[in-house]
Amino acid sequence: MMFKEFFMLLVFAHVIGDFYVQTNTIAEKKKQQFLWVLLHGLFYWIVTLAVIIPVMSKELVMFGSLSAVVHIVIDIIKYFYISKRAKKRFQIPGIERNIFFFDQALHLLGIALIAYFYVIQGNTISVHNIFEQFLQTMGMSPKSLLTWAVVLSVIHKPANIAISLLLTPYKPKEKDDVSNLMDKKAGRFIGTLERVIIIFLIFLKQYSAIGLVLTAKSIARYDKITKDPAFSEYYLLGTLLSTLFVIFISFIL
Repeated sequence: MMFKEFFMLLVFAHVIGDFYVQTNTIAEKKKQQFLWVLLHGLFYWIVTLAVIIPVMSKELVMFGSLSAVVHIVIDIIKYFYISKRAKKRFQIPGIERNIFFFDQALHLLGIALIAYFYVIQGNTISVHNIFEQFLQTMGMSPKSLLTWAVVLSVIHKPANIAISLLLTPYKPKEKDDVSNLMDKKAGRFIGTLERVIIIFLIFLKQYSAIGLVLTAKSIARYDKITKDPAFSEYYLLGTLLSTLFVIFISFIL
């Protein structure tokens, strides 16, 4: 199981470095200036080292740094061969979505390969005494803490971005005003709360209660759902994608 532990550790570092530390502003600047690609790589490496502090060793620092190098190499290739040379292609419907999922698939594949080579070389992971004593005092195990950290971090911003990109072709046309912007932010926050509640219900094996969560969400939008067929389809698709996402993530618990 050492592969899963190291893989999860690098995935957690990836999620923090690529989604939370990298803001929307940085992501846009990466498309325009190569310097920001390098800065993102530096931030990603720092985050990776910070994440492995509780289990830090010479081997982990080396393989964690290798993970950061692989990440920046992928981003550099994306910058020159996709963002730089094919800017006009971003106007093609669905291209941004395809680039996002292909990019994330490459990053996860790179992490999996690094974790594999880490394990076959006989390396292990051990929590430093000070952190182990703290977790024992709090009644937590390092493995469960890491698992929940990955799950909760993934079902927030990464899930919101992925679902938003998948829903783009089906989004009803609305005026781009302040109220719609606030509604979009509220919708994403509601989606996150929905997934958090569902993941805890799955963990507690209270599967029937999931229906109550989805029903409560639908009641809040009932008026708009009944009056706007396009929105109702968009809403239903978003709800199903969100639920499917959290069910898929629950398998790592």
